[in-house]
Order: sequence, then structure tokens, then C-alpha cells
Amino acid sequence: MSQFPSLLKAFQKDLGLLDEQLRQLQASCFIEGIPLMDAFEGIGFTDERRVLHVLSDYLQLPLLEREDYPEKPVLLEGVSMFFLRKHAVLPIQVESGRVRVVVNNPLNLPILNILGSYFAGMELNLCLGQREEIRTAIDRLYGTAAREAEALSRDGDGGAINADSFEEDLEHLRGLAQEAPIVRLVNVLISRALDMRASDIHFEPFERNFQVRCRVDGVLYDLDQPPKTMQAAIISRLKLMANLNIAERRLPQDGKIKLKFGNREVDIRVSCVPTIYGESVVLRLLAMEAVDYSLNGLGMDPQHLTYIENLIERPFGMILVTGPTGSGKTTTLYGVLRKLNSITRKIITVEDPVEYQINGINQVQVKPQIDLTFANALRSLVRQDPDVLLIGEIRDKETADIAIESALTGHLVLSTLHTNDAPGAITRLRDIGIESFLMADSLLAILAQRLVRLLCPLCKEPYEAREVDQMRIREVLPDVPSSLTLYHNKGCEKCGYTGFRGRQAIFEVLPVSEAIRSAIVAGKDAGTISQIAFRETYRPLIHHGFRKAVDGLTTLSEVFRVTSLSLSG
Repeated sequence: MSQFPSLLKAFQKDLGLLDEQLRQLQASCFIEGIPLMDAFEGIGFTDERRVLHVLSDYLQLPLLEREDYPEKPVLLEGVSMFFLRKHAVLPIQVESGRVRVVVNNPLNLPILNILGSYFAGMELNLCLGQREEIRTAIDRLYGTAAREAEALSRDGDGGAINADSFEEDLEHLRGLAQEAPIVRLVNVLISRALDMRASDIHFEPFERNFQVRCRVDGVLYDLDQPPKTMQAAIISRLKLMANLNIAERRLPQDGKIKLKFGNREVDIRVSCVPTIYGESVVLRLLAMEAVDYSLNGLGMDPQHLTYIENLIERPFGMILVTGPTGSGKTTTLYGVLRKLNSITRKIITVEDPVEYQINGINQVQVKPQIDLTFANALRSLVRQDPDVLLIGEIRDKETADIAIESALTGHLVLSTLHTNDAPGAITRLRDIGIESFLMADSLLAILAQRLVRLLCPLCKEPYEAREVDQMRIREVLPDVPSSLTLYHNKGCEKCGYTGFRGRQAIFEVLPVSEAIRSAIVAGKDAGTISQIAFRETYRPLIHHGFRKAVDGLTTLSEVFRVTSLSLSG
């Protein structure tokens, strides 16, 4: 405040403050660090709107009305809802490298510095708003979780949660986990995540804080940061909902929750793992309506789609889908099963876990705790006379041996592997002990895939491709036009101001031709096999990714992100 003598004079002139009130205001804000509006209340001035009008005129910042707040929340990484509500700040728009934030106290430099670090690399545009109107907007946009957390953290008698007491009194912990504020808070967090189209919710304990994040279109965003004192009660509530043992904190546990929010029925898969600062819980939100099982909806280009549709009509052989966790491999295999599912075929799957039930298909859930592993289940299932076998994942030699034997004895086998690209699957199978001639005889094709975020069709913006971008694209796609228009994400209410809405897969398909079989039998490495395949029809992931960028479906940076290539590389 001492840096704004003219502002002090403006306050005195426009608000009619006495000299003593002005000195008291300056001391409260500058020496004691009291928030501006609290300092005004301390001198007996309670007309917040008049104060904001003075600030608006002096700092040339717009003052928002109640109706100026957005209808949908802004999704931004690293922002805690508890922080927003405590300090009455709210991001309301993200657009072309700028973030617009409404604040109640624009003179609070530490908070502005924190906001600057949250939105590093972005231009920060401030607006002014009344404190309770900002908090009301936060509650409306993000639910009441922040208010519940604030109330519980102030409740010093029954609501404050002492971690030490939980070790001694499980009944006390169970009781807290079933109290209305905790129940409401957990329900609000799950409901908010569903509204944001999240696929997962992460409850993460750290030394000094407890963080809740959710994954939307493959990217993590902060959902909330409840007080650390609420950690044990929230985790216990989740474990009770999933019928897990709340007394067991040393071993991982898995469970399921079935909830109904309005007309939405949601199956939730729960994973609980002990960490050094408490138990970390991840909820996988499984909503049937969010998954497109058709091969046509996966994002394959027409040539790949036609090839795969013809390939899966083969009576025997093995098709592998590779990629990291969360790259959509299971959805691709379900699309194949849907295409194959008919009265004339018997289809059996072995999965860990069975995420979605498909009518007309026999699905088996592996249970390692009773020794029902992939390998043990497959031994029995091949005697069930299946036409098609889906193996959730090939993890070891035993499972791979049975899969290949099944592929060689009249079954169509579908499975997944965790490798970076399609040729790498051959190296991976060798590593777990599979003979090269068995691979060559059984494999029909290998697919690799990643998921890219799709640009929001309502707000994506075109731009003329830079020369460096054109050069990169032409190295991969020589047939693109000389004048190239690409798109970047802007952000609007429909997409939560991220500029992206939904995801699609990009693929590389490696057909196991005679030349590839000969290379596998000869023990050639993945690089050599890739070169041989490239001379035929195989093209790496980056080709399909660039094609989607040129078609205006995604951005170049998104393609580089999922294919592990840097913009400068």
C-alpha cells in the first residue's frame, strides 16, 4: 500500500475516509498484511462495491457483474480449488496463450506471483469481482467440495481429523468416513469428475498436502486439494464404498464401486496402494456411453480399416495390439470383437480386469490370489472350443506359449503387449523366450497405437503453417500441398477452455508378410524389420498423426507429445 500513495488518496477522496481511517488502513494492509477487504471492514467501511470501483478506475481493470461469470469451469493444470476459494480468485477464460482471472484483491502480490507460476508462459489478465460472488461462482462451477473442506478444517472438535488417532481407533475412523460432510465431499468430487468427462480420479497423499487430480482426455488436471487433515477420512470413505478393508494399510487392494448420479450409472474400479505418506487411491470411471466399440469410430484411416476388417476374418493366427497403458488397446480389441460377434462364433476373453461386459461373449476375470492366472485360465478355455480368444495381455512366457499354440491350432487370438512400436513386439516376444519360427508361423499382424486429443470443432483456429512445420510434415507426407493450413486449440465453454474435446487413436500397422516372416526367422532386430516393412506398406505412428494434423483434427504439438518427439528434435 505504501507504493500506492495516489491510490490511498483516491480511497480517501472517493470513499470519504478520515485521516485516522486512512492511517489505520495503511497499517493494516502494509504492516500487518491483512487482506484489503478485511482491512476496510476493520475501519468500519463495508461497501465492498465502492472499494472495487475505486480499484477498477485506478488500475484500469474491468469490474465483473454476477452474470459475467462463465457457465462452465475452466480446466487448468496445477490449480487447487481450495486455494481458489480461500483467496477468492477464479480463472474464467483461457484463450491463445492468455488466461483471464477474476480476483478480489489485486494488490496481493504474493497471490499474483503464485498465479503467475500456475500459468507459467501465459499472459495473465486480471478482472475484479466481489469476494462472495467469486466464491459463489466457484461453488457453482466446481461443486461444494471447497466449502465442505473449509468447514471441516475449521471444525476443531469433531471435524478436525488427527491421523494418529486412526491408528488406534478404527471405529472412530469408520464413523468419520460415514459422516455427512465426508460423504458429500467424495460424492461432489466424483460428480465433478464425471461432468469434466474424466476417465480417472487420483487421490494422492504427500508430506504436507493431499491432492486430488483427474484425467481428462489423457491429461491430468487438479480437481481439489482438501486439507491434509481430511486425508484419512476421505481414503477410508473410498475404501468403505469399494468394500475394502480399512484396517489394512500395508498391502495394495482392489475393489469396485457402483454409483448412480441422476440418470447416469457408473462403474468405478478402485486401486489402493500404500505410499510413504499414506494410501494412494485411483478411481477408474467406467461409463458405457463414453466408449465407442465400433472399428469405424477408432480413427483408423480407410486403408488400415479395410485391411483389419479382412484380416480378422481369418480362421486362425494371432493379432497383437501394442502401446503403453491408457493408449486405447482394449477399446480397439473390443471393436474387433464387436465386428466378430455373431451367432456362428464362440468368443472367449480372459481379462484383468473385465472392464465392460459384452453381450454374447464369454468373459473371464483372472484372479491371481486363487491362482487363476492368464496361463491357467487359458489351459481350460482352449478346451471350451472357442473360435476367437482374447487375452488381455501377454505378460510371461507361459501365457505367450499357450497363445501361440492356440493361434497355430485353429483359433484366432487377439492380445496386447506393452511396447513402443509394432516392430518392438517381436523383440519383446523374443525377450520372454518365444522361438522365432513360432512367431513367424503364428503372427498375422501387429498394431501399435496412441491416443491424441481432438481439437474442439467449435473453437479451433486455423493458421498458416510455419516453414519449419511444413518441412517436418513433408519429410513424412511428401504429398501435402505447398500452402498448408494447420489448426491450434483456442478454448471455449463447450471444451472447458482447453481447446480439445475427445480423443482418437493414431495407428501403425505391421502386416506380417513373407518378407517379414523370413526376417523374424533369421533373427533380425526390430530396426531391420522396420526397414523391410517400410519398403512394403508399413508406416510409423508419426505418419498417421501428421495426417490427422493436416486434416485439422488435432495439433502438431499433440502428435509430438504422444509419439515422444520434441518440437526441436
